[in-house]
Amino acid sequence: MEIKIQARINQLYPQLGSSSQRLADYLLKQPIAAAVSVNKLAAACQVSPATISRFARTLGFKNFSQLKWALIHQAKQTVNGSSEVKSADSPQQVAQKVLQANTDTLAQTFELLQPTDLTRAVKLIVHAQKIGFFGMGGSNIVAQDAYHKFLRVPLTVLYDSEYHLALMQASRLTKNDCAVLISHTGNNRDTLLLADVLKKQQVPLIVITSTPHSPLTRAGDVCFFSIAEGLHFKSRAFFSMTSQLAITDCLYLLTVQHFGSQAADVFEELQQTVALRHQSK
Repeated sequence: MEIKIQARINQLYPQLGSSSQRLADYLLKQPIAAAVSVNKLAAACQVSPATISRFARTLGFKNFSQLKWALIHQAKQTVNGSSEVKSADSPQQVAQKVLQANTDTLAQTFELLQPTDLTRAVKLIVHAQKIGFFGMGGSNIVAQDAYHKFLRVPLTVLYDSEYHLALMQASRLTKNDCAVLISHTGNNRDTLLLADVLKKQQVPLIVITSTPHSPLTRAGDVCFFSIAEGLHFKSRAFFSMTSQLAITDCLYLLTVQHFGSQAADVFEELQQTVALRHQSK
């Protein structure tokens, strides 16, 4: 565990109740044990799920998902770099490491997904008059992919790859709409400006990021965390796209599930429209 979380727990330890101290002792000894559901962790420590939620907030995290992400991520920093791609690796070794990194990225990301967060996010989406998808750089690609998916459900969706147009779209959304902001770091200046504009308009925000303690996380009404299990420090943002795409896939399929036959009708209509392009003259 990285010293900053360990120091934070030790500093607050005397102020904690007996249940929270029992949880603190458990996590200080084996931080990777946080990679379970809140109910399993509660049973292991003999505390209530509410105690775990309070403990996370006491440490400065928004919820248990953020605390779990930080514990898993920081514990992994102590592991040696044997999984990194090296100059002497064969093509087969590189391929195997890429496969393993993607597998780990997805597994850890899905460990962090909370049913309550998914339910809240889908509720915001299905009741929105308009949904805007926003992201910069690689996250812009994820935003476009999400826009492409959500065209298949009976909702009005917005997206533009040009930043100024995206900013204008954001300024036109209202509290009756919903925005999905995607950012690996959660610190991108342009993304934060979009968040500021949306918050001023009282637009509910669904945030997807790899950084729990980012300004963007603090702005989100619902936050999802995309693990980035990079093979090299320069590739972390690349691998976070894998988990970002998986999260938007979940939100899309849950939305399809909600609309049922309505979504099927929209999909069929789109298929028929696209088929017109391929009809022989």
